[in-house]
Amino acid sequence: MLKMPHLLTLTTIADCNSFAEAAIRLGITQSAVCMQMKALEEELGATVFDRSKRSPVLNDLGRGLIETAQEIIDLGEDLRQAATKPEELAGALRLGVISSVSTGALPEALGTLKELHPRLHIKIENGFTPDLMLRVNQGSLDAAVVTEPSRIEKGLTCRTVIEEPLLVIAPTSASGTSYRELLVEWPFARFNRHSGLGQIIESALRGYKIRVQDAMELDSIEAILQMVSRGLGVSVVPEHCVTERYLQMLYVTPFGDLPHRRKVGLVERKRHQRSYLTNVLLDELRKAENLRRKRHAQVFNMAKAKTS
Repeated sequence: MLKMPHLLTLTTIADCNSFAEAAIRLGITQSAVCMQMKALEEELGATVFDRSKRSPVLNDLGRGLIETAQEIIDLGEDLRQAATKPEELAGALRLGVISSVSTGALPEALGTLKELHPRLHIKIENGFTPDLMLRVNQGSLDAAVVTEPSRIEKGLTCRTVIEEPLLVIAPTSASGTSYRELLVEWPFARFNRHSGLGQIIESALRGYKIRVQDAMELDSIEAILQMVSRGLGVSVVPEHCVTERYLQMLYVTPFGDLPHRRKVGLVERKRHQRSYLTNVLLDELRKAENLRRKRHAQVFNMAKAKTS
């Protein structure tokens, strides 16, 4: 009888084009991958790998089996889900998260999921967009919430969670100054330029032909907010990061004549076993973001009215 783990290993090898990479993605040894594939060939009564090369590769028959193998895997997942009541959603999800979205909609969505599905366990790991996308592609993460890149690697898919404007923030003593004057005349607190957000900001500054006076480069939006609120410079941050507390402490103005925006998306592999969990997570993230945006607009308008 064909075993589901063997089919999963087969499709993973097809994705990676390597026994060694498949072993890393699946979290097993390379010898275990070899043993599973020999067992699969015995069950099929056919050879699906060309072993004349130093590293075995799928032969024509093997490549022809991949689509059917994936269909069987997907049906197996559907069967498991059909046997589980919605209120009993369970499983483990390894999720990468960029630091600039670790506040706002994400904690609210995760809190809701914990209440609704106590048997669903989400492990959070922090990082920058390029690294997180690489880890998703390699299989060490199931999905990641990242700044949407301009190009998606083959085998990955990205669905938008948040689209928000970028804001220039400055000390309250700079109230009324244009975004361009602020960025040219004040010391600049830069978000790490190796991050997806940092790259978007740098690209926009070049596009606007603005040369900033670099004073500091930080990995934390919270640290930047605190530095600017103490009068140590200006910066560019995503809208959701400027919470009600900081609206009282900062001068805030749109970044650009037509405010520059950034998108945050949920990146995952096109074929993976936990897609039913990422679908639930995406729905909750979007709901939480819609609520956050409404609350933020109310608070922002109230703060604006007080200062006008």
